[in-house]
Formats: sequence, C-alpha cells, structure tokens
Amino acid sequence: MNHPAINSDRLWSEIMESSQFGQAAGGGITRRALTEPDVQARNWLIEKMRQAGLEVRIDDAMNVIGTLKAKSPRSKKAGAMGSHFDTVPNGGRFDGILGVLAALECARTFNEHGIDLPWDLEVISFCDEEAGYNAGTIGSRAMMGLLQDGEIYLSKGKEGPTFADNLKRLGKDPENIYRAKRDPSDLVFFLELHIEQGRVLENAEKQIGVVTAIVGIYRYVVTVRGEAAHAGTTPMHLRQDALVEAAPMFTMLPAWVVERNPDMVGTIGQVKVEPGATNVVPGECTFIVELRSQLPEDMQAVRDRLFEYCSKRSGWDVKKIYEKDSVQLSAPMIDIISAAAGEGKLNWMAMPSGAGHDAQTLAPSVPTGMIFVPCRGGISHSPREWIEPQNAADGCQVLFNTVQAIAEKKSITMW
Repeated sequence: MNHPAINSDRLWSEIMESSQFGQAAGGGITRRALTEPDVQARNWLIEKMRQAGLEVRIDDAMNVIGTLKAKSPRSKKAGAMGSHFDTVPNGGRFDGILGVLAALECARTFNEHGIDLPWDLEVISFCDEEAGYNAGTIGSRAMMGLLQDGEIYLSKGKEGPTFADNLKRLGKDPENIYRAKRDPSDLVFFLELHIEQGRVLENAEKQIGVVTAIVGIYRYVVTVRGEAAHAGTTPMHLRQDALVEAAPMFTMLPAWVVERNPDMVGTIGQVKVEPGATNVVPGECTFIVELRSQLPEDMQAVRDRLFEYCSKRSGWDVKKIYEKDSVQLSAPMIDIISAAAGEGKLNWMAMPSGAGHDAQTLAPSVPTGMIFVPCRGGISHSPREWIEPQNAADGCQVLFNTVQAIAEKKSITMW
C-alpha cells in the first residue's frame, strides 16, 4: 500500500510549541485538567485543529474533539484516535501530548493528500487522564458512560475545587456531563499513540511497541484518625499519633504485593497529615493506595487484605476511589498495527502496558489498539522525560499507516 509521509518536522515543532503552557520550575510542565494552563493549551489545540481543516467541538466532559469530515462517507460511524493534553505536576512534554498531536498530524496528512476516508476521522484530546481529581480518565469514562454517580462532585486534587466546580467555572453544567456519553457502536475503532513510560523497548532496541493488554488499576483512600496534641507538652506514651499508627502500612503493603505476585505492583504515593504543623502531633493521616496488575484476582486479594486490616483497627477507614480491571486489546487491531510497523521496516515487539491509558476505557467496547515508542531511560512523569524526533516520526507514521489500512478493510472487529 502506498502511504504518504507525515510531516515529521511539523509534528516535532508542535510538540515543542505545546510545552509553553504550564511551564514549571525545573523544566517540567504542570498542566492539570481544567486549570488555566490547560485552558490555554486547549485553546491553542483547537486553533491548530481548525487550521488543519477539522470541525471542532467540546463535549460536556470537556473532551476536545476535532473531526475530519469524509467527503463521500460509506458509513455514519467514525474512526477515532487521540490521547490527553493534561500532565502530572512537573511532568514531561510527551506523555499524552504525543498521541494528540500525532493524531492531528495524521488527520492533516489525509486532508492535504486528498485521501477520502470511508468515515469521519476524529482527533480526541480527553480531559483529565492524569488523575488531577484523584480518579483519572474522567473524560474517556464520561464518553463511555462509566462515571460513578456523583463522582465529579467528590473528585478533587490535593488542593482546590472539585471537577464539578471547575466545569461550572468554565461554563459547563455538571449535571449535563452524562451528555458526553456516546454509543460505542458509533466508533469504528480507537487508536492511541503513547510513549512507553518504561525501558522495555529501549533495552530491546525496538522502535515500536504493539500493545496487547493494559494493566488493571485499583485505588483506595485510607484515613487514620488519632488525636492532635501539642508536640512539646504531650509525652510519647500518651500520644495518639495518626502518622505513627499509619506508618506500618507503608512497608506492609509492598510486602503483601510481593507475597501475592512479584509481577504486580503496589504504591502509596500520596500522604497527607493533619493539621500538618511542626509542633503538633498528627491527628489524622490520609494516604492513597494504588494496586496494578494484569490479573484482577491479585488486586482483589491485596484489596481484601487491606480492607480486613483496616476493619480491625479503631480510627481506620478505607474507601474505594475506583477499580479498573486489565483489558485485552483487539486482536485484529494488534495484527494491523504490527503489519504497519513491519511495512515501514521498523523493529517492533508485542508487549503489555504497565500504565493506564484512555484506551483502557474504550477497549472493552470499541476495537482498540495502542502504539508505543521508546522514551529515554524509561523516564516519564518527570522533566527528564524525553524522546527523539525520530521516535515521534516513527510512531506517527505507524499510526497513519494503521488508519489507512483499516480504511481499506470492509470491517474491523474486537477479536
């Protein structure tokens, strides 16, 4: 098949340009969903989409959707590709952003070369993939109708308003977020290009990763209540120090995880102490437990152990934030991506993803594929996150070739 070449210089230039929004100390980017840097970035993205000939809309979950309209559509459905534009605090310039801008470059290339696809082609920038409001993937879950009742009124970061509050600030009615839901059968496929965020590809000297499955993620908030007291006048034996009470869990959880399955992971990455003063004994300690595994039974076993431990202790409380099981990606999509990489004479390998993605939300109900490119040292969620321009070009070209190959087929299935 004859594939036009994407404009790799333009893609790289736009990736670099997008990093101006939310620049943080130390060279990273802090662009949390619905904050002012995020609003600035999405306005910039919308303008780029319109310049590329796409029709743009923002749904009620604040997902940005640019559509390249088919001139002679043979289907009322749409193909879709994309990722997210928000970042973790002091994060990198490629995580999520590469997938959105590469999708835009693909749509632009189809348009510039006059290639008429059999269906509309959507470029989607999903809102809050990065758990700026604790749960994460809010935009893609809203699109698939998977938000929990009232979740957006409870979801908030370390500081500041809830997701619902920020929707109101930006002119959206939180009660209408359900209108972002779409019928999955309206999508022919979903594709997401992403940096690997690990060093498997780099170590294997591969240029492309073809993702076969995405890890499951369970998250819980644990609250331990003690009694705040003066740090200078309260003897050690009379203290009810919430942090000291909570501390054994910080080493027990990793031990439970390894005992259950050395291939799964567990993390306590966020701890908050109240009232948080140097001269006050902590009266409350709250921390987030995250479990990840390809096997739901492993996460369930550690979860049950956590809940049992908390139930037997006075002042301990544990609540579910969310539970997302691992998903297998569409076998036909895996085959098409593999062929596209091979056709481009790129070294590729099949591999699972240890990180969660918006693709994970769509995969159970939409034929979904993911493409990985290596990142230097496997470093991500850091100002040191980096890929080479050729990595971006390779991934984008495979993405383009995959969409063109799907367009040549009469249908695409989940399995």
